[in-house]
Amino acid sequence: MKLRIAIVGCGAIAELGHIPAALRSDKVTLVALVDADLGRAARLAERFGVSRTETSIESVKSDVDALVIATPPHIRKTLAFEALSHGLHLLCEKPLANNAQDAEQIAKRAEEAGRILAMAHTHRFLSNRSYVQNLLQSGELGRVRRVLIEQGEPASWPTLSGYTYRRDMVPGGVLLDEGIHPLDMLLWWFGEPEGLSYEDDSVGGLESNVRLGLQFAGGTEANVRLSRTCLLPNLIKLEGERAEVTIPIYNEAVVGIKRDGRNTNKKVAKRSRDYVDSVAAQLEDFAECIETGQRPKATAEDGLKVVKLIDQCYGARNDRVLPENAPLPGLTW
Repeated sequence: MKLRIAIVGCGAIAELGHIPAALRSDKVTLVALVDADLGRAARLAERFGVSRTETSIESVKSDVDALVIATPPHIRKTLAFEALSHGLHLLCEKPLANNAQDAEQIAKRAEEAGRILAMAHTHRFLSNRSYVQNLLQSGELGRVRRVLIEQGEPASWPTLSGYTYRRDMVPGGVLLDEGIHPLDMLLWWFGEPEGLSYEDDSVGGLESNVRLGLQFAGGTEANVRLSRTCLLPNLIKLEGERAEVTIPIYNEAVVGIKRDGRNTNKKVAKRSRDYVDSVAAQLEDFAECIETGQRPKATAEDGLKVVKLIDQCYGARNDRVLPENAPLPGLTW
């Protein structure tokens, strides 16, 4: 039987990702769209051919097995608690919550309820990220001395609520929003960091530019630059003792490898899938976990770890002295 799901939250992430992914997958049946704005839900339902719209989880609880929570993060704890009280499994958009305390409470409640809680860390489903994970596990790169991540472009996500720019709805900007994917990837590859240094361009609002240094066991150092105002190379580079690897952030099909002074491009997938394909792969992993009882590729624990790391970064920011004058755009301090 197909997994019966409802999608809660009908913003851009549902429109561009979760709804078309659910319709593309043969492992799930999309029963309903749920949103406090019934008009918005109805417009998407008509566009995608979804037969049912509701304004509450209560209205669909008896007709679905699981929910995709695709709302802004400030209300995810309330929605997750309600869904788990009805015995529903959850696939939750990132971040799991706005802070580690709430994220920990959600993860604990899911464990107590015996329900699957999977995280929408879609980059774990990209072919070149998984390929590099295998290289690291096999030791083919040797000890990784340094990781360099540069990810950024002028913000263009068609958000409806604008929550990623609203201090009343989120505690941070580009780190909390876009930074979750590279940070989750680093935690996946190297474990939790032993030290960090953090800079951003916030003067009381939400940051648009970040520079982050992380130190991992074994001497691996990672330098991360994030921006939603500047066009950056959008590359990930790992410098190992035996080889160097370069990953284009937005082309999952290719990995660049430098070994013994020779550069090669290795194709690790037939093509670079579109965003919906990655979301569908994530949804199918979720469905399989519910069917078999196996752990999701991105667990509640993974979601908690990355929120804890972001909390540490913002804690470091709170201790700094602000500049007297606003610096040039793109600079951090």
